[in-house]
Amino acid sequence: MANPKQGNETSVTEFILLGFKTHPDLQILLFLIFLVLYMATMAGNILIIALVVCDQHLHTTMYFFLGNLACLETCYTSTILPRMLAGLLTEDRTISFNGCLTQLYFFGSLVATECLLLSVMSYDRYVAICNPLHYTTFLSGRAWLQLAGGSWIGGFVANSITTLSISQLTFCGPNRIDHFFCDLIPLINLSCNDPQLMEMLAFTLCLIFSLVPFLLTLMSYICIIVTILRIPSSTGRQKAFSTCSSHLIVVTIYYGTLLIVYMFPTTGILSEFNKVLSVIYTVLIPLVNPLIYSLRNKEVKEALRKACRKFVVSTSPWASTLVLVRKRDGSFRVCMDYRKPKTIMVSDGYPLSHHDVSHQRLLVSIIFLTAFLSHLPERGMNVVCEYFRDKCYCSCTQPMAGSHWRNQTAVIEFILLGFGDLPDLQILLFLMFLVTYIATVVGNSLIVVLIVSDQHLHTPMYFFLGHLSCLETCYTSTFLPRLLASLLTGEKTISVSGCFTQMYFSGSLAATECYLLAAMSYDRYLAICKPLHYSILMNTKFCLQLAAGSWFNGFLAITIFVLFISQLIFCGPNQIDHFYCDPIPLMELSCSDTHLMLWFNFILISVFTFPPFLLTLTSYVCIVASILRIPSTTKRQKAFSTCSSHLIVVTIFYGTPMIVYMLPKSNTLRDLNKVLSLCFTVLTPLVNPLIYSLRNREVKEALYKAVFNVAFKKPRRDSEIIT
Repeated sequence: MANPKQGNETSVTEFILLGFKTHPDLQILLFLIFLVLYMATMAGNILIIALVVCDQHLHTTMYFFLGNLACLETCYTSTILPRMLAGLLTEDRTISFNGCLTQLYFFGSLVATECLLLSVMSYDRYVAICNPLHYTTFLSGRAWLQLAGGSWIGGFVANSITTLSISQLTFCGPNRIDHFFCDLIPLINLSCNDPQLMEMLAFTLCLIFSLVPFLLTLMSYICIIVTILRIPSSTGRQKAFSTCSSHLIVVTIYYGTLLIVYMFPTTGILSEFNKVLSVIYTVLIPLVNPLIYSLRNKEVKEALRKACRKFVVSTSPWASTLVLVRKRDGSFRVCMDYRKPKTIMVSDGYPLSHHDVSHQRLLVSIIFLTAFLSHLPERGMNVVCEYFRDKCYCSCTQPMAGSHWRNQTAVIEFILLGFGDLPDLQILLFLMFLVTYIATVVGNSLIVVLIVSDQHLHTPMYFFLGHLSCLETCYTSTFLPRLLASLLTGEKTISVSGCFTQMYFSGSLAATECYLLAAMSYDRYLAICKPLHYSILMNTKFCLQLAAGSWFNGFLAITIFVLFISQLIFCGPNQIDHFYCDPIPLMELSCSDTHLMLWFNFILISVFTFPPFLLTLTSYVCIVASILRIPSTTKRQKAFSTCSSHLIVVTIFYGTPMIVYMLPKSNTLRDLNKVLSLCFTVLTPLVNPLIYSLRNREVKEALYKAVFNVAFKKPRRDSEIIT
């Protein structure tokens, strides 16, 4: 393993989990303790799931998420304890390389999912306590599924990136992991590669999928505590706090131990203490969660009592016993013995009227109700009748009298004002944007064609450039065709679904571009700072993983956001002072309380834009530091020329959106905001092909070859074809 060019072919095929080997006399005792804990954990969490599914009173948002959490804890403890129990019983502490990565993947995914689920549960408690009137509107059945599904998908996608990166590391020995499971940091420390970049990636992902949900949870509970303290009655305060106390205890234990474990140094005496603390959040927390929720929640205890009663013979005096009565043919019939209830039954306690009288009274009531409801639409009232369990419930509302409608909105389309304040320049703007659009599509398509057709451009750098050009073509196509149609026809309306679709694709492609630019900067970092390892680290498989991860994460991020924003209520006005459906102007039109939605938008932007930006910035800091160490001026220029084009693109792409979204949204600056928005939505996709073609020698040579082949290639004669 002296040669660093061995890539992902490692001499280490298995690892040894040392676990609690320092206490050999306690192995059987530890096995029995952990076996009991595992069985109790499984039984407790499965019982919670069964109660939530079976009891109709627990079919609420809070217990839906509790059921998801219990299911997660069941899977979470099963990723670690069975392997540890087998090691304690058989003393076989080896685990294969693939088995170690699999355990790391599921463990990390479930940890990230639990962080997201706990933040979702805290948001549920925030809405229930701080906005009780909007609770059923914000957290409908569809929102439950979106939040839970987003937590699971987000957790597993997050750890996929880490696991894929770990799989690219080289392990050449030693192979002993001083832990009882495959944890990330001990595994990175065993790698023969430089762990600095991998630790930075792990730290960034931990910030995204642990710190951000923790901050959201913290903000929710700050708002909850402030709201509870405003309640004048002490009984009301206690009742409000009791609805979230169980969750608060779980959050405190979970994050407390997690922070202590990963903030403690893992050397010397503290490594054993680290293992003990790891046992708390990997084994004990899944065990105590069912106890906390069952002992402190009145609804869960009541559901448990009901479930127990189903298996116990009732001692009530009103209970009737089952008896078997023999029929004439010798078989048996099951009958109810009502003799005991009849001894305590009061005759005619509540006499019922004859069924004919009841039917006549009901018919008269229906006639009067129909006559009353028929006059309400004339007075501008809306009548909504719903049938539930054979009963009719009618409600009368003023049209759009308030914002307490569910997700039914009066706004069915929006008006994109665009550049409507320049009516004399509409034709000129149309021609300008038409030329820009054609040039953008042609330029980026040409880049894609050159990269595909020219063998010399089949390198990681141009592979990512091809993806970027394809993305820019799609990105500009989400804005300009709609803008051109508006400038030509004067039709500025766009449907609600069309607006959400445009916002979804534009946001997804913008987030994807952030990731692609980060991947391209990482490629330049390896090419300049680690040239000997470049072909090993940036192999074909890893390039495909980076590109696919960029596209997948970009679309996943905005999927979550659009699903949330689709729950808002729009009741007018419907004029968006922009040339496309931007999230901030759109949220300003909502009749709902968008304060939390703005925070969520900020968190998503921080999660899916700030980390790629930091990775890009870190890569270029390392690149500049490496270039400055080169003694020769010519070599410095040559090294810088390989990344100068990408640096220009990154500066333009990140610079203009920062200015746009950091400018105050006053009326005087709205036009400047639109102009700057044109820079990153229209001009950036246009100048990217120019920057890469004018500043890259390989692209220029490929372009000259293509032009020469088309212009000067001689046609073949028929005689040449025959021969």
